Amino acid sequence: MSFKEWEAVVNIIAALAIGAWVIFEALANPPVTVEAVAGRLLWAILFGVLFTIAAMIVMSILVSIARREEFKDEKADERDKLVALRAMRNGYIVASVAGIASLLTLAFSADPARAAYVLFGGLMLAGIIDAGSRLVYYRIG
Repeated sequence: MSFKEWEAVVNIIAALAIGAWVIFEALANPPVTVEAVAGRLLWAILFGVLFTIAAMIVMSILVSIARREEFKDEKADERDKLVALRAMRNGYIVASVAGIASLLTLAFSADPARAAYVLFGGLMLAGIIDAGSRLVYYRIG
């Protein structure tokens, strides 16, 4: 697998791990206020960034050890740009649907905290779709 494929795998794992943590916390300790939800989601974003950075470093080290050579990102060519554009398109579609779903949640007088969770979950799903699409497009060309 190339560096870009491993990067997509790490992004999927990070999004699934952080999403699972947010779902667990939302079900185990339901927040009372919108401020509590916003704080929890901001912490989740911070942990997601830190987790992704740490996982990319560990992945690079492990793959370098396994290959017995330095594992680094290759210069992007035309194919990489096309794969990224197609994958981002898929992610943006999911993110757009998440935004609409969040607004619909508010329009039907639901709790604003629920709308925040809908938006966050949709954006996490958009990230998974983007990374998954990159994996698929790199494999099928």
